[in-house]
Amino acid sequence: MSVLFAAALMFAQPAPDAGVKTPLLETVIALDARVFEAFNSCDGEGFGAYIAEGIEFYHDVDGLTLDRDALIEAVNTSICGNFQRQLTPGSIEVWPVPGYGAIQTGWHAFINYGADEPHGQWRFLHVWRQDADGWKLTRIVSYDHGPFDGAGRAPD
Repeated sequence: MSVLFAAALMFAQPAPDAGVKTPLLETVIALDARVFEAFNSCDGEGFGAYIAEGIEFYHDVDGLTLDRDALIEAVNTSICGNFQRQLTPGSIEVWPVPGYGAIQTGWHAFINYGADEPHGQWRFLHVWRQDADGWKLTRIVSYDHGPFDGAGRAPD
């Protein structure tokens, strides 16, 4: 058995629909909650604690952002008081990246303050790095933007 195959087996995660919460899945779900609690409460510093230097943020509508400080400032100014993120329940999936961290995917929606329902929903992909300083987001991909369908979309 090759070393890579053995490592893949060791870090393999059950299918997200298996109903089993692995330690890695639980860790990433908790990280996601902390990042977006800071995001939703206008806490740019708290949000920034999870954003790595050298962040790459790919957005299929707005383009590429490579500026960590600009992302943090956006939480404090553009996002604060305008809208909040809502995770689509049950949509998070996580895969290990041995020796690095994890890949997270899911669905979320954003709702304007004072609105009754979100203005849209889309997919996201996060790449997390774990090192001596903890967990940090190194890549964020926001894509498949569309109207909110009333129920939220989640993986089939």
